[in-house]
Amino acid sequence: MDTRIPHLLRVIREETELYRELVEHARRKTVLLIEGRLEPIMESNKVDETFAIKLRILENEAERLGRELGQVFGIARADFSLAALARSVGEPGASQMEAHSAPLRGLVRELEQVNRQNAKLLESSMRYSRVVADFLSNLSGSYRGTGLLSPLAAAPPTISRQA
Repeated sequence: MDTRIPHLLRVIREETELYRELVEHARRKTVLLIEGRLEPIMESNKVDETFAIKLRILENEAERLGRELGQVFGIARADFSLAALARSVGEPGASQMEAHSAPLRGLVRELEQVNRQNAKLLESSMRYSRVVADFLSNLSGSYRGTGLLSPLAAAPPTISRQA
């Protein structure tokens, strides 16, 4: 077996562990978004950036190894996938790749689901903030007979004739 295959499997294991941590972090962020506490959310965003950097490093390494292994096993770059590589390397490498990549795929799907939920929470929060801001900006107006606020007319500009 090519020595890059165990290296690729190690990278996949590291990605899997990082995604596991990222899913847990995203779930904690859901709680923060529900609570609406700004400072912890900002700290959480910094952690997100760290995760993104670590993932990018691992993905670049997996891509490099994949390119090299694709050349070795005659897999066109456009057709390269772990499944294609598994078919080319045979056993025991094929079953090891599947055993390592299946949990990673599951975690990626789980993270996508949690991120969609968090995006909906953020959208709701932003809509609420806009409504509150619109309401507060109209507080300086006077009430109409209907009970609704009407904004005050803008004051005309004052121009000095001595200028």
